[in-house]
Amino acid sequence: MSEKPKQHKSLADAGDTLVAELGAKKLQLHWLLQITKAINYNFSTKQLLDVYEHVLNSQLKVEKLALFIRESSWTCALMYGTNTTFSGIDIGKILDELNKLHNLEMEKELWVHSFDSIIPVYHKDQLLAYALVGGFSNSVIPKKNELIPFIQTITNLIVVAIENNHVSGEKIRQAAMRRDLELAAQMQSMLFPVTLPDKAGYRLQALYLPHQEVGGDYYDYIPISEDEFVFCMADVSGKGIPAALLCSNFQANLHAHVNVSSTLPELVRLLNQKVFKSAKGEKFITMFIGRYNSKTRELTYVNAGHNPPFLIHEKVVYMLNEGSTALGMFEELPFVNVGKTFVPGNAFLHCYTDGVTDVENEAGEDYGAFRLREFFTSRIHENDLKKVHQQLVDTLASFKQTGMYTDDITLLSCWFKV
Repeated sequence: MSEKPKQHKSLADAGDTLVAELGAKKLQLHWLLQITKAINYNFSTKQLLDVYEHVLNSQLKVEKLALFIRESSWTCALMYGTNTTFSGIDIGKILDELNKLHNLEMEKELWVHSFDSIIPVYHKDQLLAYALVGGFSNSVIPKKNELIPFIQTITNLIVVAIENNHVSGEKIRQAAMRRDLELAAQMQSMLFPVTLPDKAGYRLQALYLPHQEVGGDYYDYIPISEDEFVFCMADVSGKGIPAALLCSNFQANLHAHVNVSSTLPELVRLLNQKVFKSAKGEKFITMFIGRYNSKTRELTYVNAGHNPPFLIHEKVVYMLNEGSTALGMFEELPFVNVGKTFVPGNAFLHCYTDGVTDVENEAGEDYGAFRLREFFTSRIHENDLKKVHQQLVDTLASFKQTGMYTDDITLLSCWFKV
């Protein structure tokens, strides 16, 4: 008869244990659902970390946590319950060494010993994070062999969601950049002349091959009168959208002032002021600008730090290098020299940017101005400028072999007819 009370007590204890375990399982299921909802609602990284901290600290009563996430390097994304600072500690080295261990029973930094367990987080065999946890005595899930797997599960959910946030954010950023580049490319294409002239006295032809979607090269043709026109080639330092914007600003100023400036030096000084004001001395533009009178056959020009164009008649080559420094380097240009030359019949003028001469072969040699000069002089009897340009592109491709282009390739050529 004396055994019955003990049996009742044993059954009661078992019932209490079962109720406690069911309560713990119910709590785990509840917070798994809440975390899943937070992920499905696309919570931000901060919101996800807030939910994670609330579950561990307020609900599971885990007293200490340090969550480290590997991005470009190891960073502490969340920490509570410890006054540890990480100044002077090589976190990455210690965490990488922890990956080789199964527990924290080792001689390591004191801050590691303040935690009870380390929980690595993997996704597709890639180590994403570590959760260092401690202080389980008051946890609502008393069994450590149940608490740790649950913490690992929710940590995995949170960290993978944060990783997906980063990936999604990067995709959005890249998509926005792509839209900006497409817009800039459209804007840049509008800077170039729609057509170039083929008249009784001269023919112009251009080629533009951008290295990236948006570049900083520019050429233009602006008729002044029946007998005169201005042509220009420019190269903005740098690449991408900033170069395209500065190029657009330069084109607008050139078109606004080319007909009202009485001389080329006046126009060049004005353009320099505009470039300096826009770029604030951080960028510059090399430019060659020429003004040709088809009646007098006189060419006046200013070369502002640009690659000297070739003026070729028969086998004679003139390098058009009179001018000034690049635009935008100084608030006021220190000097502006004007070049003047008579253009004989059946002469060719070739303007180019340094993307042509800077092409390298596998031996690290530049194509260079000398090779380019030889190329053009060997074709003085070819007046199909489009064909000449394509031949040069083919020559550059053959020269560089497996090498890469490093800059835009831009050509502007003029055949001065007899």
